[in-house]
Amino acid sequence: MRALRAKGTGMKNMLNAKTAIGAALAGSFLLGALAVGYSAAQQKNEDAPKASSSHAQLNTSFSDTQEEEIGEIVRAYLMDNPEVIIEAVEAYRLKMQMAESDRAKTAATQNMALLLDPATSHVAGKNPDEATVAVIEMYDYHCGYCKRAAPLIKDVLKNDAEVKVVFRELPILREESAYAAEMALAARDNEKFVDFHFDMLDSSGVLTKERVDKMARKHGLDVAAMNKAIESGAIPSMIDANHLLAQEMGVDGTPAFIVASTDGAYVEIMMGWSEERLKEMIKEAKNAS
Repeated sequence: MRALRAKGTGMKNMLNAKTAIGAALAGSFLLGALAVGYSAAQQKNEDAPKASSSHAQLNTSFSDTQEEEIGEIVRAYLMDNPEVIIEAVEAYRLKMQMAESDRAKTAATQNMALLLDPATSHVAGKNPDEATVAVIEMYDYHCGYCKRAAPLIKDVLKNDAEVKVVFRELPILREESAYAAEMALAARDNEKFVDFHFDMLDSSGVLTKERVDKMARKHGLDVAAMNKAIESGAIPSMIDANHLLAQEMGVDGTPAFIVASTDGAYVEIMMGWSEERLKEMIKEAKNAS
């Protein structure tokens, strides 16, 4: 599962835009066809004797000449109103965005027990057992936006007793990310996870094995014992499970935040990073619980 990589959002947006333009042109063509067909049908009805039956059929086939006329109508309209294509692309983008958001929320709701499971993550907070809101973060230690999110997460851990944070490793950006994630999970048994976690997030540059091991020793961790725990296979399996959860929710980059009220009344997902939006989500979850 470590082979999962964040997809290029630029390429995805380009493909979406091309599809939307095609849809806009097809829609315009259809409108032109309906206009010509309607006009032709009206003319035929005017020229033909009145039908004695209420079930008279309308001929909707087009001649070569009519198809040429349709093409000219569509072309002229788009040349005079190019904003129609832009509007169609934007409408398509919003429609796809809403569909992806609904899919992600549905998957998160269905997998909430797994997302909150402390056996495969690290749960922390001022009073996690009594918290009414959970902030589940999926992150990579080489992720710049994950590093930007760290100050707010630290503040929540220290000052907000209503919120618990569930840390879920999602190493996708570099090969070295996998070892950093495994070592972080191995630190849970020593109650050193939070300090070790933020030490790695606060660092710059590539987290090589040597650097990670040095940081672990700085926090009084037994590197040999941690590596032995990793080699047992349980920790890599936890990370594999996180990748599967991410795929089900359509998460293909870091960070990703799932905010939920512990009573299930509220679930929301944010892909990427916005301090303002995360604060809003936490507030909404508190109000919903």
